Amino acid sequence: MKTKVAMNASYLTGGLFAFNGALFASIGILLFIFGDVDSVQGSFDDPKKNFYMLTGMFTVFGLIFFAVGMSLLVVEIRKKLRLKALLDNGYRIYATITETYPDNSITINGHHPNYVVCRYEDPNTLTTEIFQSPSYDMDLSGAIGMTVSIFLDPNDHTFYNMDFDPASIVTKY
Repeated sequence: MKTKVAMNASYLTGGLFAFNGALFASIGILLFIFGDVDSVQGSFDDPKKNFYMLTGMFTVFGLIFFAVGMSLLVVEIRKKLRLKALLDNGYRIYATITETYPDNSITINGHHPNYVVCRYEDPNTLTTEIFQSPSYDMDLSGAIGMTVSIFLDPNDHTFYNMDFDPASIVTKY
């Protein structure tokens, strides 16, 4: 399976939130340590209240932003590690692509990306399992009938990784 280096939106958002949160929290802490208590003006009559409000707001909101950003990063890292463990320890089945559908939940430049649906019939239990690929912004109708590898979690079949590369589809003109 080819690995692609791409920037995930959750990585980008989490990184920005974590960086800005750490920046604001450090500004609040440094201002509390090295700031002048009597020089801050604000809505309170007492300059000390204004100073504590300013440093507290910077620190608290910075820590909140940092926590949100780090949680986004941790979720994405855990998802990537689980996919890696799935490729290393999961078992492989071969399924056939039977259908393509537009993903109506997303619109890119006025049209919907497509995803493929695979069906796997288990020869032991005679049950049919259905798997979906991620959405791709291209015509996937040429993929019908292809056989793809699917790596399943032995304990949870709802967690899987489909080894489908849309660049391998033969383009029909």
